[in-house]
Amino acid sequence: MKKTLLAAAVGLVMSLPVSAADTEQAASESPQQSLQQQAEAKLTSAFGPRLKVQEVAPLAGGQILEVLLTDGTVMHMTPDLTHFLYQDELYELGAAGANNVTQNRHNPRRAQEMASLDDNQAVVFPAQGEQKGLINVFTDIDCGYCQKLHTEVPRLNELGITVRYLAFPRAGIKNPQTGQLTDSYRKINYVWCQDDRKAAMNTMKKTQRELSVLGQRLRQGGAVMLEDQYKALSSQMDAMLADSKDCGAPIAEEYSLGKSMGVNGTPAIVLEDGRLFPGYLPADELARRMGIL
Repeated sequence: MKKTLLAAAVGLVMSLPVSAADTEQAASESPQQSLQQQAEAKLTSAFGPRLKVQEVAPLAGGQILEVLLTDGTVMHMTPDLTHFLYQDELYELGAAGANNVTQNRHNPRRAQEMASLDDNQAVVFPAQGEQKGLINVFTDIDCGYCQKLHTEVPRLNELGITVRYLAFPRAGIKNPQTGQLTDSYRKINYVWCQDDRKAAMNTMKKTQRELSVLGQRLRQGGAVMLEDQYKALSSQMDAMLADSKDCGAPIAEEYSLGKSMGVNGTPAIVLEDGRLFPGYLPADELARRMGIL
């Protein structure tokens, strides 16, 4: 399902009721045109005029509506146009925007799970001064947006937000073909097994970020000196991976925990109240969503 229109807008734009003018105009058209126009009016009032409905088809004896958008996205709405299903999740269209009913039902359980975790199972970057909020971040070392979020940890701490990292190696624990531990696991396991996890996290994410940038520049025809820098950083990474010994770190447990909570990518940010924000958010935007700014 495409993400360019609906997925980019879900939960971000205020919704408004269908106007009387829309209803009157729709009433002058055929029943099918009326249904299509009403659905489009409801959706565009919530997500903006770029979202266009191509066709609406009643299914299951009119108990649900199949809505085809002009970009090829298919969604399903209730006949009263108050709820819709998108990517296997149920949303309610209300005055405050698109409310994710499915995710909100999981919030209490996520909040309970997060509260039960001890800081010694995580990598913690504490807030400066009074703690105004705490975020739990399921993270991976290779993930570019995880690296980007990590550069904003000082700003989050400055805003009074404690960042508590949990392990979520995106490639899983073991390679299903070879049975060997994945590099994703080995990198994050290295961090958890160091005496100073904060310093190890800083070093590992910085090294991986620089390797990614240098690798891209080399693929674009970078100078020989960049190759030397890349080899030096690769050697540094290899040395860290060689030191990634089994210390009983809860990597597999936290990976499974993330999966059970609906995490399917990184970074995934879970607030104390159980709300889940999948993906990267700038520090100030995150603080605003937490009610701190």
